Amino acid sequence: MGHGDEGGKPPVSRREFLIATTGAAVGLAALGLGCAKDGLAGGEDGGLVDAAMGGPGPGDLAGTDLSVPAGSTSVGLAGAGSIDEKVRRAVELAGGIDEIRAGQTVFIKPNAVHSLTGGRLAIVTSNEVLAAVIKLVRERNPGRIIVGDRCARGFNSNEVLDSTGMREAAMAAGATEVYGAPTPKEAPGDWVLLQPPRYEETWAVPGGILAMRKIVEADHFINVPVCKDHRWAVYSMTMKNLIGAVGDSSRDLMHYTATKPERLSRDVAILNQMFHPLINIVDARAVLLNGGPEGVGADAVRTTPGLIIAGKDRVAVDATGVSLIKLGLTRETVKLPDEANPFLVSRGPWQMPQALEGIDRGLSVGSAAKVVLRFDGVADAAGIEGIFRA
Repeated sequence: MGHGDEGGKPPVSRREFLIATTGAAVGLAALGLGCAKDGLAGGEDGGLVDAAMGGPGPGDLAGTDLSVPAGSTSVGLAGAGSIDEKVRRAVELAGGIDEIRAGQTVFIKPNAVHSLTGGRLAIVTSNEVLAAVIKLVRERNPGRIIVGDRCARGFNSNEVLDSTGMREAAMAAGATEVYGAPTPKEAPGDWVLLQPPRYEETWAVPGGILAMRKIVEADHFINVPVCKDHRWAVYSMTMKNLIGAVGDSSRDLMHYTATKPERLSRDVAILNQMFHPLINIVDARAVLLNGGPEGVGADAVRTTPGLIIAGKDRVAVDATGVSLIKLGLTRETVKLPDEANPFLVSRGPWQMPQALEGIDRGLSVGSAAKVVLRFDGVADAAGIEGIFRA
């Protein structure tokens, strides 16, 4: 199902471009130029043209109005061209990263949860997408680019970054530092105790949540997760990725229970208040539909839509990724449904526990009606949009 980023037919022309507006906005007629032969597609097999605009020239959005109404946000999905081109276009469609100024420090956080990937996709952020993000940030001439994460319990962060190839890929792309976060016991100075609203609901005894100091003190923070389901939290994308930005002892107090993700989602939303990503860039070239977050068991089901998703609103970006997962579940056979599957098949993207908790904590514009989805070379644009607004 689906295909990768390179090989096969030539990429869709940059003129094969669609901007899909919110339900409240004036609808734009779209002409289908092709469809995927084998499920979710990254755009290489076809795309959509915005009939009203005619589409921008190749590699150029000059003159295209990418503004959104006050109180709204945009999410960009790109599936055409090379990985570098997809990352660039998704970020552009989501509003860009012009806030980064020369000399500033940028912290980039991939998902480096563990090293037991065995070459399987959609478990950790791919080296190719991580490198593309770094190269895009370098164009802003920052003073420092730090790439880092705190991996899952039982793993050494530096060893994970080495064994997955992230360290090598990040340094080759121009990162200044690759930071394998130590535990708070190993380096207490690397963590800062913060008190986001309602922290007392889970972290009253320690008096706050341990946040990664390098993220908190950076001028800008860029969140680069993968797109996968999660048996405890229903899915793992932008919000869930930030568990890797808190200290081990703070994680220990969070409640992980399969089939009852409300408590974990509440805690994820609370800790997300400590961090303010400039943009979230989701590696959705491969998507784990079932068997997450590990993705190494017999229940693992994945597909390869070949997309990059970007946006500044975490809930809106996650809802877009959930729409992609839900679309994939309608096309793939899941023989061993995991504990997240009932939630994914029965609820809309904006009714998932993480989304509801994130909205309640003020992390989002609050509804699909306030989100503009913008597609570049995405054959399944209409399907994704339909699920997103259900």
